[in-house]
Amino acid sequence: MSVRIAVTGFNAVGAVVFTLALTAFGVLLSGMQVDPVAQGGTGYLDFVLFFNAVLFLSPLAVVLVFLGVRVRRGEHWAWLASLVFWVFVGTMMPLLAWVLGAPLPFRLVPVLCAVALLALLLTPQARGHCAEPDEA
Repeated sequence: MSVRIAVTGFNAVGAVVFTLALTAFGVLLSGMQVDPVAQGGTGYLDFVLFFNAVLFLSPLAVVLVFLGVRVRRGEHWAWLASLVFWVFVGTMMPLLAWVLGAPLPFRLVPVLCAVALLALLLTPQARGHCAEPDEA
């Protein structure tokens, strides 16, 4: 059961990430006239839109769904890769948000999602589901 919930979480996060990427890409294509730095802001919006649309979020969404499918099939390497991925997200996203001066929800939400999915992946049922054949 915990594996199914974790995979559903992977797919949900992947769908949100892909939606954000499409939104950011649309804003970039529309010729946005907002300049947060000139208006006393941090430039966080410009960075997030570029980073989301062009470099990171579209491939990330695909990787999340791919890992979710592989974890559901019980592949050990996907389980390990998922653990590494969520530890990375849980540590790097709040640091990046802090350096860029992002609001508190941008610091907390990725960490809470990462902790919840890590907890699901570390349950004995999930470890047993994704164990290597010689460990089972």
